[in-house]
Amino acid sequence: MRGGAAASSIRGGGVGVVPEGFVRALDGFEAVLAAVPADRWLSPSPCEGWAAVDVAGHVTAGLLVIELRAAGRPLPQDDPDWREVAGADPVASWRAVRARMAAALTPEALDRTVPLAFGPATMREWLEGYPLELLVHTWDLARATGQVVAPDADLVRSALATAERMARRVREAGMVGAEVGVADGAGDLARLLALFGRDPSV
Repeated sequence: MRGGAAASSIRGGGVGVVPEGFVRALDGFEAVLAAVPADRWLSPSPCEGWAAVDVAGHVTAGLLVIELRAAGRPLPQDDPDWREVAGADPVASWRAVRARMAAALTPEALDRTVPLAFGPATMREWLEGYPLELLVHTWDLARATGQVVAPDADLVRSALATAERMARRVREAGMVGAEVGVADGAGDLARLLALFGRDPSV
């Protein structure tokens, strides 16, 4: 969910405006993506079987889905190859897709109702909850590439509330692994990661 200045120029939270939390989460992912050392793209990530480049391609592909939904176009039947999406320069690929996605998020597009896995919602409502996806994969990418990340606390708190509502359903659908136990008093980020099958202590 990125696009550099193009997406950053559409901040806000009112009607007809891209949700600010979504843009902030995009910025957080892009900061980690842009800092990946050139020799770490094939480093294993916390997502089993995925390297850093796969995480980058997966999240970039998510923006392609947003772009298609915003334009009212059909989605491909099959998931793409994440490494093909990331391309030879994952940062450049992300920024190009983010810019196109940002251009597609017009006020009319944000009001459009779209079918989602757990029921229909407007594009705006969908994007308000999308930081959950971005925050978890930002952590994945940071861990894969030797970076330390401290996500926006407000975004994490909101994402945790969303995760607590939907974790059981996405786990039953096979979209995430089993919940990981965390210590009493664990912070919001650790609890969020654990709900989605990540061990925050690793």
